[in-house]
Amino acid sequence: MLLSLGFALLAGVATISVVRTGLRELRERHLPAVRTLARELEQMPLGLSGPNAPLGLTLFRAKYPTVRFVAVGSAACRSECLLSSDDRTTPLKARLTQVWPSDAGGLSIASVGDRSVLLIAEPLRDAATSKDAVVVVGVDAEFLAVQATRTAWTLLAIAYSLLLIVGWSSWQQLNSSLGHRIDAITRQVRAGSVGEESEKLEIDGKELSELAEAVATYIHTTLEEQKSSDERYRRLVELAPDGVLMCSTTGIKFANSAALALAGVRNRYDVIGSPIEKFLQFEPMRAGEQVPGSLRPAKWRRVDGTELQVEVAEITASGRATDGRQYMIRDVTDRRVREAALAHRAEHDSLTGLVNRARFEVRLNDLLDARERAPRSAPQQHVAVLFIDLDGFKPVNDRYGHAAGDAVLIGVASRLRESTRGTDVIARFGGDEFAVLVEVRDHDEVNAVAERILHSLKRPFLYDGYELSVGASIGIADSRMGETGSDSPDPSDRPLTATELLHAADTAMYAAKASGGRRYGVTPLPSTQFGASQLEESGVNFRVVA
Repeated sequence: MLLSLGFALLAGVATISVVRTGLRELRERHLPAVRTLARELEQMPLGLSGPNAPLGLTLFRAKYPTVRFVAVGSAACRSECLLSSDDRTTPLKARLTQVWPSDAGGLSIASVGDRSVLLIAEPLRDAATSKDAVVVVGVDAEFLAVQATRTAWTLLAIAYSLLLIVGWSSWQQLNSSLGHRIDAITRQVRAGSVGEESEKLEIDGKELSELAEAVATYIHTTLEEQKSSDERYRRLVELAPDGVLMCSTTGIKFANSAALALAGVRNRYDVIGSPIEKFLQFEPMRAGEQVPGSLRPAKWRRVDGTELQVEVAEITASGRATDGRQYMIRDVTDRRVREAALAHRAEHDSLTGLVNRARFEVRLNDLLDARERAPRSAPQQHVAVLFIDLDGFKPVNDRYGHAAGDAVLIGVASRLRESTRGTDVIARFGGDEFAVLVEVRDHDEVNAVAERILHSLKRPFLYDGYELSVGASIGIADSRMGETGSDSPDPSDRPLTATELLHAADTAMYAAKASGGRRYGVTPLPSTQFGASQLEESGVNFRVVA
């Protein structure tokens, strides 16, 4: 029992030594920066009461993520006290009055909230009041407490393992001792290969201190590796081509060079401290559409008001947005513009800007399907197709050249827009063929559209000082073709398909052109015995617009 208590005492001593070594290393790492902060505060013209003092504390915390808070004050921060922290200010200030360090050079650790914090103090003199003050920086030391706990348990495990080994060795009457075992473990810890056999040395009374020194060296090496890893990560983030922002509940804490370029600023202080919502606005997402870890579309507003299209990857610390958020922002404005241009080019005619035949047929099918699904009791909207072929276009093209022909086609497209309604679909099928898709209740409305088109094309087109005249032959087909109008229609009767409707309009157009052109032909509505298969045999009614 006494031997067990001795081992526990030795483990406690070794743990305390390890903790003090870690705290001393942590203090030495941050002390130069704290002294630099103190000198900067002393040189402020308005002292600690000036507007730049809180900004200096905030920037210091943003530069060192492990800093929990920075406080500047005198008399244990009971009177005047300047405090910068993400934690609630009032409870933190009350705690500081209890743990305010009395020795600027000593090691002071306190529990703030639910974490252990190393207090690093540095005296300074307020330039405005000429009073002595102290700047206290609270550095997160929770990892040291965790490391100390692990070390204590490790040492206790080692100690009691050694106890078992000693008992077993005594029982086996082996020529071994506790000093030899501890020395072997010390060598193995230094070599980083615990569990392998090592050479045994003579006992010289220094085994325990060497064990503690080896563990302290291991912690020191771990801290240095972490520092080096943090520096590599910082350089990698700074050189990243995408914008990287680190935010807290108070605003932006860090922005790399790419993020500054996205914001349209050069100075990092122009974005640090600003809320992320000033620049970033996510597009609304439907329920279940967002996948964790995926890129989200958003809008990015630069300081000059320009809006960019971006994709954003968001990471929250510990899975909670209150602990801090990190954003990776990628500018996709040019890509979105190219995609929109390609989509427009796939559905529109490059010369006139009108939709092409494929897009026209898709819209025609949609209207016919919607009409088919509509209840019979509802007011019926009829779909009509006007198939247009220009008269006299080839002589213009042959005599004045293709440029003149293109100018005429562009002019025809413009006059078609003027002669139709905003809801009508106008398409160029190719060459000098056009089509118009209208949705009406009365067929007279379709005739009115055709008459406006013919009237508009009577005016010549001006090109390079020449007046170029063309006409048009128009064929009209209505979706009412193929309907019997009976309350009990024959099952063989059916609405016309898009292909049949286009064919009927094309047939009517050719009949109008064969009758002299510059007129429109209307395929007559069928009687109760007239089916879709008889379209080509039906007559066409022609009308010439004077």
